[in-house]
Amino acid sequence: MSIRDWAAIRRALINGDSYNSEVILHFADLPTNPEREGVKALCLVQPNDSILIAQQRIRFFREEVQKTHLKPIIIGQPKIDLDADVKYHPEVSIKFKQSLISVPRGKQPKDAQISWRLMTETTESFTFAKMNDVATLVYQQFFQNRFSFNKGKFIGWYISPPDGLNLQLYCLDETEAERVAKYVVQAVGKTWDDKIFKITKPKRSNEITSEQIIILGKQKNTPVWRPNITVNAYKANINVWGAENQEFELVGRLTNGQFFAIAR
Repeated sequence: MSIRDWAAIRRALINGDSYNSEVILHFADLPTNPEREGVKALCLVQPNDSILIAQQRIRFFREEVQKTHLKPIIIGQPKIDLDADVKYHPEVSIKFKQSLISVPRGKQPKDAQISWRLMTETTESFTFAKMNDVATLVYQQFFQNRFSFNKGKFIGWYISPPDGLNLQLYCLDETEAERVAKYVVQAVGKTWDDKIFKITKPKRSNEITSEQIIILGKQKNTPVWRPNITVNAYKANINVWGAENQEFELVGRLTNGQFFAIAR
């Protein structure tokens, strides 16, 4: 690789919505402190870095900070195969994540997702102008005052196909499940129906201390079953059947942690 080519790649890693931006957003979720700032500085590609140093920084971020090699393997059908068989209405998804400050050392943050479909729209009728409207609604309802909820072992169900709603909410208790379900139903402009809402109350406890077992020669704690945690909205997108990129981001996040509706 020529020096000129590497300089162009390095600029791309540093500027815009690229690698350095991803690093900055990762560390924006926690209060600033010298230790974290030092780790962030180690991850950021610098203007004078060689290829070798940049590669080491990226590897350190992926393996030691994000621990991508420890992410669970998800087994399922490739989406391109699903799209060949099933045609669907545009689907909006709000993704939630546990605050990193509350995650025990060595553990991964828990997540959650709330989705609904735009039943009045199809791929043919949907436009970027309508996507703008959806982005504005999602921002105002879930990110302007960042929406969060307490996750746990109770399951709140609100299934209304005509409204595009198939909610399965894992919450701390029945009250929290109903609160979240009502909020989502009203946020997307639908009418709440008490007859639709149902709750599942598992007898199994989720507050038992996890036992330790030997995994690959090392002592590890077993996973906690549906722990009681708080998750915060951090990302939103919409999936459009048949579109070239299929998934479009609705809400972005600035380096200072503030959210904004993405204009198209």
